[in-house]
Amino acid sequence: MEIKTIILWVLIVAYVIPGFIFGFKKLSGNAEATEHFKRWGYPLWTMHMLGFFEIVCGVLLFFAQTRMYGIIAYSIILAGALYTHIKANDPKNIRRKPVFVGVVLIGIFLFTIWK
Repeated sequence: MEIKTIILWVLIVAYVIPGFIFGFKKLSGNAEATEHFKRWGYPLWTMHMLGFFEIVCGVLLFFAQTRMYGIIAYSIILAGALYTHIKANDPKNIRRKPVFVGVVLIGIFLFTIWK
């Protein structure tokens, strides 16, 4: 197995595991996630929908044929997360999270297209 392939799979697993955790928290109506969505002024159905899409996008990243769809959808979710944190005037350390996650997603994208 090439080093490129190993790095790609390490990035995917490092991205997907937290994505599944946070997705399931949103999907299950976790109290902390519910509190955040209420504070941000979003209806709770959006929390459940985002949780579902985070899980689906994570699954899409595992398969080469669907990986780009997962990357595109996750990018939209991350853009919305960054917008939400800025709009809500969340602390900088919270606003940095979607940026960091986006950098990892860019790494997955680059290792995916690298021939």
